[in-house]
Amino acid sequence: MADQHDPQAIADALQGAIDRGENVQVLRSAGAHPTWNGFPLALGDELVLMRSLHEFAVNGFAVMRLRDITAVLTTDAERFFERVLRAEGSLDQTPPPRPVPLRSWRAALEAVRAHYRHAIIECERPEGSDFFLGELAGVEGDEATLHYIQVNGTREGALTRVPLDDITLLRFDERYVNLFGRYAIADDQH
Repeated sequence: MADQHDPQAIADALQGAIDRGENVQVLRSAGAHPTWNGFPLALGDELVLMRSLHEFAVNGFAVMRLRDITAVLTTDAERFFERVLRAEGSLDQTPPPRPVPLRSWRAALEAVRAHYRHAIIECERPEGSDFFLGELAGVEGDEATLHYIQVNGTREGALTRVPLDDITLLRFDERYVNLFGRYAIADDQH
């Protein structure tokens, strides 16, 4: 387990898991998702790319801020999850992510927009979180822009703007995101 008081130990634990192809549980100080299970795939100076796991299923990818990670757990529980996923062929059935540079939120968002189109942007804070599911439009200045998709499947024509400094988590190529994106209709067609 990497100590929360040592960012280098956290980065080393994540890099070790990347090198060994291991599943880990990440503990985060961000509010909405204090634990995250998955395979770290790439590490930048401020961001990490993870293949996400949920209930013995591979479910998309997440980019999260390193500074929100308080611990990296790699225990017998994570080895058991790996064994089940490998035995079920789940890891073999999922393609690797398309390239997502981790040098900045701007670079990561632009790559996800180009390769995946739809995503969830989360801005997690102790007092509450903001959750934006939509079609990524780009990055303008210091803001990510997207066409928000409402819970009724309506894609807004106007751009929603999210300050890059507020983003704590970017999720993409998840079943939930992909289905919303595939079946959403423009607000003028609703």
